[in-house]
Amino acid sequence: MFKPFVLIAEPLAAEPLAWLENRCRVVGLGVEDPGFGEALEQADAMVVRTYTIVDQQLLDRAPNLKVVGRAGVGLDNIDLNACAAHGVRVVHTPHANAMGVVEYMISMLITTMRPIESMSRPLNQERWQEQWHRLRHHAITPGSVVGTSIGIIGLGYIGSRLAAAATALGMDVRYTDLRRIDSSHAQSQSLADLLAESRCVCLHVDGRAENQGLIGDAEFATMRDDVIFFNASRGFVVDSDAAVRFAKANPNATLVLDVHDPEPIDHDSPLFGLDNIILTPHIAAATHQAKTAMSWVVRDVWAVLAGQEPSHPVD
Repeated sequence: MFKPFVLIAEPLAAEPLAWLENRCRVVGLGVEDPGFGEALEQADAMVVRTYTIVDQQLLDRAPNLKVVGRAGVGLDNIDLNACAAHGVRVVHTPHANAMGVVEYMISMLITTMRPIESMSRPLNQERWQEQWHRLRHHAITPGSVVGTSIGIIGLGYIGSRLAAAATALGMDVRYTDLRRIDSSHAQSQSLADLLAESRCVCLHVDGRAENQGLIGDAEFATMRDDVIFFNASRGFVVDSDAAVRFAKANPNATLVLDVHDPEPIDHDSPLFGLDNIILTPHIAAATHQAKTAMSWVVRDVWAVLAGQEPSHPVD
């Protein structure tokens, strides 16, 4: 029996990969690996994640390609118009990593606002009561998430769930979005008011071209000097040079940046070395559950190959 040939360009979780291997001929090769070009020429389908660029040039080398599966949400690395012109379907997993990102946001928020130090060594036996009470006093943090204002830019699938989690923690939640959204967890505000009033500002916008440089010098200038600013959406949404200037001028502010432009981040980036900038390597959704859920894009890849309608088509 004929089995379609699927090229896996970036790693998938074991269980979805095994499921696909039971139905297709599967090979895992990245774009830099020997044999990738030959495999691409034969591929009926390809599965990518974040860093494989599916553009006109790649599609011209893939005459048999019928479907591209994006194991994740964002489609910045896939030229949808070129895919449509080549008759290539695109499928993805729009909700798979949402709660992983929310978990990251809440974790980093609490860690930033209420850092907790553990007792790393036994207390001095002769002065244990003095040390005990000193540690307790030192642990009192100046702030708490409870009652703190949080502004969410982009109340989509992730932003709305962050709003629900923040509400449950007793935060004052406001949002701005291109659409007017009825939300029981967040109050609508203009972008200018949200930036000016929110102690915490969280970016959750999509990869459309209009969002390029959404946050630059002018936007940072309106923020509080003690803002806690998060970007876990797209690197190009924030002007990194403006972020550095703001961080240097406002030592009480904290910037938490999980996504970058470019990625990997340049080794000599001026973002490094500033005490109030926290950098993580695009890992907001890096949980086992999220990675597995994203890898199940293979179900829709198989559906297209089998002549069925996928559950999450992009087109």
